[in-house]
Amino acid sequence: MTNHPAQPGRGETGCDDAAGRISGAVVPVAAEHIRVGDVLILDDGGRAEVTDVLFGQYWLRSGRGDGVALGWRSGSSSGVMFRHRSDLLLRLPVDSR
Repeated sequence: MTNHPAQPGRGETGCDDAAGRISGAVVPVAAEHIRVGDVLILDDGGRAEVTDVLFGQYWLRSGRGDGVALGWRSGSSSGVMFRHRSDLLLRLPVDSR
């Protein structure tokens, strides 16, 4: 299980694809608005597809709180991220996938 740190708040930014081209604007979205099938940009620049979204009480960095568990997969890797509902994550727009 991998818990990638939350992304700091940012404005829209471009994302390089495999050929080094900008493939679309990356949109910062609150974790509570992430849905199954969304593609997130991870800290290392990789992409991960969201496979599960569960809302509940989780142990977060600030202690137990209302949050979101996001299951993800990227190639042969997978994991779960735990976030506060308001934490911003970088999501590719639907038309850029």
